[in-house]
This record gives sequence, C-alpha cells and structure tokens, in this order.
Amino acid sequence: VAIAVAGAVILGVTARLPYLFAAAITGFLLVAPMLAAGLYELSRRYLAGEQATLVDSMWAWRRNPSALVGFALLSILAGTAWQVASVVIVALFYKGPALAPMAMMIEVLVNPQHYLLVFVYMCVGGLLAALVFAVSVVSMPMLVDRRCDLLTALVTSVNAVAENPLPLALWATILMLLTGLGFATLLLGMIVILPWLGHASFHAYKDLVR
Repeated sequence: VAIAVAGAVILGVTARLPYLFAAAITGFLLVAPMLAAGLYELSRRYLAGEQATLVDSMWAWRRNPSALVGFALLSILAGTAWQVASVVIVALFYKGPALAPMAMMIEVLVNPQHYLLVFVYMCVGGLLAALVFAVSVVSMPMLVDRRCDLLTALVTSVNAVAENPLPLALWATILMLLTGLGFATLLLGMIVILPWLGHASFHAYKDLVR
C-alpha cells in the first residue's frame, strides 16, 4: 500500500511533465528490487520457520546494511540515468506539438512519424532494464538472505542469468507484464502484485543459487 501511494504521488507530480511521465513508469522496474527488501526478509523468515510480521520486514536492511545501501545507491543511479536518458531521447526525436503526458504518449504510438522515437526509446530502455535485471534478479534477495559483499552478489546474479538465459528472460517478461498491469489498474493492482512478485523472486533466487 505504501509503495502504491508513493507511486501515485510520483505520477501526480510528473502528470504535467511529458518528458518525465513515461520515465517515471518504466523507471519503477529499475528500483523495484530495492523496494521489495522487506518482502524478501519475510520470505526468508517464513522458510526458516521464524516469526514473520510487518515490523520484522522493516529490519531487512539491518542484516547486511553496507551492501544493501550500496545496492540502493546503484538502483537510484540507474533510475536517475534513465530519467536523464528519457528526457534527452524525447528532446532529440519528438517533433510533434507539446501535449499532456497521456496525449503525447498516444500521439507517439499512433503517428508513424514518431516510430523512430519509439524504437530508440525501447532499445535504450530495454538495454538498461536488461542490465539492471541481470545484476539484481539474484543479488538483492541474496543480500537479504546472506551476509555477503555487494560485488559477490552482483557477480552471482550475472552468472545465474548467463547460465539460465531463457527461463530468466521469461521471468523478466512476467515481471514487466504484471508490473504494467499494476499501473494499468491505477496502482491498485500493485497492492497484490508487488508482494506476490517479491515472494516469488525470493523463491526463484533460492532455486538458482546453492
């Protein structure tokens, strides 16, 4: 609920900023692993047969503070980089009139003269999202589960993706589609989808890493 409310506030702030509105939605995928830390802690406790409450989930960052803070900074850096890249891409390739965010997104998708913008936006965004997914799909739950350093977690995550490319490509697609569904329901769907994906991500990590 807290994340859904925060997302609504961010979208409200960017509602009149077409350059940032789409980036705010897609950028959520870059910081979502960090936001799910409490869910990973609940999953860890549940599997270990320990007490699992809301308060317990808030202590997730104390298990491996330096590494988790380092990962959070990387996530924020990636999100900021995407915001900047998004603004630059739209400024360079959008040739239409200034419109409200939703109207501008519709204009870009239905007008063939903007298809180069869509192509570049998708390519750059997809590349950044793939990179973030590769380094985070295992590393964030691993940092909550184990007291390892950040570099070890990042390398382990990349290795897991390299050894299981097709299953994890499917998993990335599922994450993207369900997150999109959460936004399509005006973030109400996030209240159910985010905990579901958070716990599923932790179980995926446990299956991938010995």
